[in-house]
Amino acid sequence: MSYGDHKLFLYDEVVDLVIDSDSLYVDNRPMNNKRLTAHKGLSNELIFNIRNKDRKLQNVNSDVLRATLFNNLTGKRIFTRVLEHTGTTGQVKLNMAEGDLTNVEQGLYQLYISRETSEGSELPVFADQNNNIKFDIEIKDQTKQTPVDTQTANVSQFMQVTNTNNGDNSNVFVTSALKGNQKRNFTSCLHSIAIHPNTFTGNFTIQASCVENTPNTANNSSDWFDVVSDVSLTSNSTIYHHTFQVNANYIRVLSEPTAGNISLVQLRN
Repeated sequence: MSYGDHKLFLYDEVVDLVIDSDSLYVDNRPMNNKRLTAHKGLSNELIFNIRNKDRKLQNVNSDVLRATLFNNLTGKRIFTRVLEHTGTTGQVKLNMAEGDLTNVEQGLYQLYISRETSEGSELPVFADQNNNIKFDIEIKDQTKQTPVDTQTANVSQFMQVTNTNNGDNSNVFVTSALKGNQKRNFTSCLHSIAIHPNTFTGNFTIQASCVENTPNTANNSSDWFDVVSDVSLTSNSTIYHHTFQVNANYIRVLSEPTAGNISLVQLRN
């Protein structure tokens, strides 16, 4: 086997459940002999086949079926969701969005299905032959991802690249080259920036660069292009924030103060 010969399989969770006309006893072999699994950080879909004791799929299109996820140790209900009819007789599905499990710790939980008939009755849907209406579901955290840390540049980290004392037309300061999305070459790349002025008067510009290596620091370097140009403030100390989309390797702030300074730049991408 070569190092690249890895097999992947489509992930599928399909569960058979039993409905009974009198809702008293389910005389059937175990319907679910496996533990359900859902993964944090992803959307999850569970499909349920609704059968009778003879394992015949039942038409439940006129019924409202609900799935309830709860913590079996504390009894706390995490959520209740209406199941979607798939269009196939006797088949419904539970869709769990990524956000449904964000605040759920990994571990073993329980799930049960109930149905509301057209007459308004709320009835159980059995999961096994012992009249149990709940079954285990394991929440896993294999896809947990830590957000990228906020990048910062404080006032002492600004570099002065032009100086009126040296005969330049203005005083220009630039931050270091903050990382853009150089490791994730997405076509849609959002960045949020917070710029903290300190009684600042003057202009500043948000710039980006697509060069592979660290770009030139000069204010007029062709390594950089403007994303947001010439934001003008007068004796301002209110945080300026902006969210923009750019596919670039580096981002910086170029400042041209006539009074005050920018005390902090924060960037998330």
